[in-house]
Amino acid sequence: MKIDNVQTYLIDNPWKKWLFVRVETSDGSYGLAEGTLYGESEAVIAELRKNRKTYIGRDPFLIEKLWNDWYRDSFNRNASATSITALSALETACWDIVGKHYGAPIHALMGGAIRDKVNVYANGWYTHVSTPEEFAERAKEVVRKGYRALKFDPFETSYLSASTKDVRRYVEVIGSIREAVGDNVEILVEGHGRFTAETAIRIAKQMERYNPRWFEEPVPPEDLEGVKKVASKTSIPIASGERIITTYGFAPLIESGAVDILQPDLINAGGLLQGKKISAMADAHFLTMAPHQAEGPLATATCLQLDACVQNFEIQESFDEFDIEWRREILTEPIRVEDGYMSIPKKPGLGVDLKMKEVEKHLAAEAERMDFNLFEKGWENRNLPKRHKIAARSS
Repeated sequence: MKIDNVQTYLIDNPWKKWLFVRVETSDGSYGLAEGTLYGESEAVIAELRKNRKTYIGRDPFLIEKLWNDWYRDSFNRNASATSITALSALETACWDIVGKHYGAPIHALMGGAIRDKVNVYANGWYTHVSTPEEFAERAKEVVRKGYRALKFDPFETSYLSASTKDVRRYVEVIGSIREAVGDNVEILVEGHGRFTAETAIRIAKQMERYNPRWFEEPVPPEDLEGVKKVASKTSIPIASGERIITTYGFAPLIESGAVDILQPDLINAGGLLQGKKISAMADAHFLTMAPHQAEGPLATATCLQLDACVQNFEIQESFDEFDIEWRREILTEPIRVEDGYMSIPKKPGLGVDLKMKEVEKHLAAEAERMDFNLFEKGWENRNLPKRHKIAARSS
């Protein structure tokens, strides 16, 4: 069996174009993966095309060798998120091929399942709300749906600094959500790397009384000294890692001692085996894992395979019920959230497959539309239409 072709499908999600990848082999087998990269999915397609000589004709079972050959031969190595995302997609699709060959889910080949379902937190639920009262009402609806954790960015379009008035408004939103959901629901505050350490510390001090489970990316991800400073000045745990790639990128973050929860985005960070290694590094430093997942349904399936088999897993991010309505129609068996949990797929490989007729309905033209911008007014609406009241249960 040899890799003989790779197909890419750019999907027209209105807020972030998804990239699905299908790796085909000489015996008719295929493996699926997602290669979405915020703002750069088209560049990932170009990377896959450019590197065809690296993988065409190769054995898809030799995953470690294929990964290391690509990484070694890439001059920019850990400096190129597009290259690592393309490599992640190739690696995950190979795991899907191997799992299907042996009739086993990927997690069974990576040490076996520790759990058969995972708790998730809701994200993307706060579109088209602006006041503290509106945030509170929407948060109540999310909790009624069964979630026991929810994440949000209350910081509008802030960058680097924020006035005293702005900080008061942001903290008021956080307080309104805490009051709405009660003390037994986790609230996770997303910073999106917006602030200097000084501003992040001022904000953290004021929101400590609302007991958030974490403050995520309080400073830009490259500011390692800044995140250490914030961590030393607040009792709120720090979460980070969605924009860090490979074990080589995570090593200094882990060794800094500043971060309590790691959030690798598996489809950008190097793939499943890199995720397993990052988890092991975190475990050796008594840190937990909460994989980032703000992309499409194949990325969800990828996360679940790792979540099943790492012992320091904490919680999984999920936009799945707060995204474009046709998201579930793309998979043959949609992954669902029930009472705040997702079940681990048991079928071979990733455990899911694409409905290609549905995929073809939603193909996007390359470079036709930009992904949303976190620093533009109204970004939190993610170009999605206004929704009716959130249902009490998932359909």
